[in-house]
Formats: sequence, C-alpha cells, structure tokens
Amino acid sequence: MRSAKKGLVAIVVIVGLLLVASITYLLIKPKIQIQKPDNLPQALSSPSPTPFVFRTYTAPIIEKKNTYTIFMIGDSMTHALGPHGGTFDQYINELYKKDNIGILVDNYAVAAINILSVNDVLTKKTTYWNSTFEPLLSRDYDLILVESFGYNPLSQLGTEAGIKSQNIALGELMKTLITTHPNSAIVFVATIAPNKETYAKKILLNISTEERIKQSEERIAYIENHISYAKAHNIPLVNIYEKSLNSERDGELKYINPTDYIHPSFEGVDFIGHELANFIYDNQILPR
Repeated sequence: MRSAKKGLVAIVVIVGLLLVASITYLLIKPKIQIQKPDNLPQALSSPSPTPFVFRTYTAPIIEKKNTYTIFMIGDSMTHALGPHGGTFDQYINELYKKDNIGILVDNYAVAAINILSVNDVLTKKTTYWNSTFEPLLSRDYDLILVESFGYNPLSQLGTEAGIKSQNIALGELMKTLITTHPNSAIVFVATIAPNKETYAKKILLNISTEERIKQSEERIAYIENHISYAKAHNIPLVNIYEKSLNSERDGELKYINPTDYIHPSFEGVDFIGHELANFIYDNQILPR
C-alpha cells in the first residue's frame, strides 16, 4: 500500500516538473532569436530588371502592309514641309503606288524648338494649321524620321557643352522610341545646309557678315553632330545636308528661302521631299 502511494507521489512529482518545464519554455521562447548571417541570399526576392541603355541601333523587321504610317519630328526646317509632309507625301506615295501600297504622313515638327524639348513633341498634342495630332507616343507608326533640330542650337550652353547635351538627348530619345515602339523603324535626317554669308539676312538686319558666319557655323556643328551620332550608332541616315552643299561646301542658295535666308525655298522643300522618299523606297525601310 505504501509502495503504491510512493509510486503515485512520484508520478505527481514528475508531471509537476514537466508542467513547470513547459511553462518556463513558453515564457522564454519569444526571447530566443536565431540570428541569420548578414550575407544570406534572399531566395524569394526577384532580381531587379536591368535598365535599357541605348548603345547601337538594330532596325526591326517591318511587316509588309497595304498602308504604312510615317511620323516626322524636328524644328522649323521640317515644319516647313506641311502637316502631312507636302511633296514628300506626294513623292513617296507615287513610288509605293507601283507596289499597291499607300503611305500616311503626319508631321509633328514644331518651329523654334530645340532637341531638349523633344519630349513635349512625343507626349503632347500637336496642332498644325487645321490638323491636330494626338500625342505621338500614344499612336502606332511604322517609321519615324528624326531631323536634327540643328537650326535651334543650345547656344546658352556654349558649343562644346551643347553638343554633349545634344548627344545625351538623342540617346534618351532613342531609348524612348525603341522601348515604346520596338517594332517601328527609326531614320535620322540631316536637313539642308545654311549659307554662311547670307544666313538670316532678311531677319537679322543689323548684324555683320562675321556674325552671320558664326551663327551659321553653330547650326552646322549641330547638324554635323547629328550625322556623326547616326553613323556611330548604326542609325539609317538621310544626309540631305551633304547634298545641299555647293562646290565651295556652303549652303546652295537655290534651296534656301529668299524671304528669310533660313528656311527651305519651294525648290528646297521639293528637294527634301524627293530625298526622303527615294531613301525610304530604295533602301526598303518600309518593305514592298
């Protein structure tokens, strides 16, 4: 009988000890932390995407269509062609008509803007005479023609810093166009050359010939840099600038409007239209 009682007491003591141990563990458990090494990889986190950096251009394969859409951007030198490209629209449709293909042209070029304002052209509505275009990036297109904006240089920065800013802006522009419209072609355009001694003759009346030459050379620097950028980055280029030079490598006057000696004349507009149309057609930028 005594042994039975002793056994019962032992069981009670053991159970009590177990209860005390359990309660103690529960009380100290929240304070116990397992330290992880600082360099332990986060297995569940996904790697950050690598931002796109434009280095060189690879033209996309354009699907053959019955109708193509071309957009144009630039300054007043391209604005002069009209809201739908004027003679350029006429000539390129004449060429592609032989292949039963139609071309639609919308000209987003804006007068008196420089390359640093190009984002406004891409993201805001553009009104040209009685035509209003939705923001360029909101629409589909097959080809965009990027003129140099060279007649509106970044004079406030000085030529060296301005050219660097032009290059940065062109890189950002290419990045935007490629990432938003990867299946659309990009072609750079170098517009007609200024004539140094007569530049802005009917607009800037009281400046010396030396100042005219200085201002025209500043614009030439931006146009030539646009050409160099295209060549360095494998971007197709319509080099109208080179073809508009006379035997003295100055701007051919017949292509320049005599009412201001800045913008293209009627013959200049016609010349630009032909050069653009022939380049696109001959190089099959838009397949036929």
